[in-house]
Amino acid sequence: MDILKSLVVDLPEDVKKYVMYGDFTRANKLIDIYEKRNISDLLKQRLNYQRHVMNIIKEEYIYSSEEALKMCCEKIKDFSMEELENLKDERFADWVYIDGKVMFHKRFLNTILGVCPEMANRTLKKDKKDQNDEKKQQLLDKVVNEIIEKGHKSYFIHIKTGIKLNKEAVRKGEKIRVHLPIPKPCKQIKNINIISTNPNGGFIAPEDCQQRTVYFEKNVQGEEEFTVEYSYENSMEYNNLDASRVFKNQPDFYTGELSPHIVFTPFLKDLAKKIVGEEVNPLIKARKIYDYITTNVQYSYVRPYAGIINIPEYAAYNLKGDCGVQALLFITLCRISGIPARWQSGLYVNPHFIGCHDWAQFYIQPYGWIFGDLSFGGSSHRKGNTKRWNFYFGNLDPFRMVANSDFQGEFVPSKNFFRIDPYDNQVGEAEYLDRGLSSKDFSSIMEIIDVHEI
Repeated sequence: MDILKSLVVDLPEDVKKYVMYGDFTRANKLIDIYEKRNISDLLKQRLNYQRHVMNIIKEEYIYSSEEALKMCCEKIKDFSMEELENLKDERFADWVYIDGKVMFHKRFLNTILGVCPEMANRTLKKDKKDQNDEKKQQLLDKVVNEIIEKGHKSYFIHIKTGIKLNKEAVRKGEKIRVHLPIPKPCKQIKNINIISTNPNGGFIAPEDCQQRTVYFEKNVQGEEEFTVEYSYENSMEYNNLDASRVFKNQPDFYTGELSPHIVFTPFLKDLAKKIVGEEVNPLIKARKIYDYITTNVQYSYVRPYAGIINIPEYAAYNLKGDCGVQALLFITLCRISGIPARWQSGLYVNPHFIGCHDWAQFYIQPYGWIFGDLSFGGSSHRKGNTKRWNFYFGNLDPFRMVANSDFQGEFVPSKNFFRIDPYDNQVGEAEYLDRGLSSKDFSSIMEIIDVHEI
């Protein structure tokens, strides 16, 4: 994905002004002018990518202040516009300017209710999602306690995932190419069984792909579905970490930069130094980084990662971000500090819930690759659950499907046009022969068939 290299290049000042104001029409006109000038190929790529980002912003930030206020009043008792303004300023409600007007992220209310206890306590009526979340938290406490006490836990997981084309995206008779994520073997995942695909005969990528998929290619007939059904086992062994056991000599793999996001900028190097100080033990250094992120970076739903130019700096400057944003900040700060760290992602699946999730791995001898789940750790810290907060430094629960073992990996076969997420894959991607599909062109399918302890 050569175009991603262009993200190290800044926008021309006048284009940037219109982008910040949200006047994307004028910004696009200026980009047209710049592309006719004698500029570098890298800047041309950067300007072209900015068009893509502006389309993402328009699709993601859809609620005006008036609409956002109405939504909050319907869900939260005695809610006021002043409170909405305060939540906006306190990073509980993500927003941007579009045509000079404040527009809120389409999941801003989820962030408010999920992260701000005061607002959650004033919820007027709990729905099925709220009830499932309570069951999820109770099960998580039970399983975490049992992993710590018994030293291990294993679950069998059987699910069906995929995408369904929306009516507006159907182009009958035209060829479509679809990539759906599927599990790959790793430290905690084994006994993978691809049970069925729809349509039949999808190409199953090799197990060693960094981002493993099943690939379909066919002519569109209507609002059809592309699905894959599979099962696997997730087995977790408890890592009881002890800094005194850590080897003096540690490996140096996965400690380099990966542009445009895992980059050792002066700002991030200064932050790493502030966090780690003079500490030399890599396990203690990693714990300091984990503590900083889980106690300072507020969980927040954000725009798709394609719309963020430098994800770790976004998290560190704004002190907010979702699971992947926090994980990537952890990975980058670990690498700056000489600790091997890498990405892992896919789905979170338990008997009551299925959804996308990202987390991190880091390497400490003699323990090998161990885990850091920054968002689950941060959530535990907010709730005052110290046991769970400590657990997610070095450990995971057994409710994961791993499709991606590294950030910014390629598909096999590759995708021709911009990916919805050029760095990760948890829902799926699709494209016609002349353009890629966006997230509004299809809906995701995630169905829990069976989850039980083994």
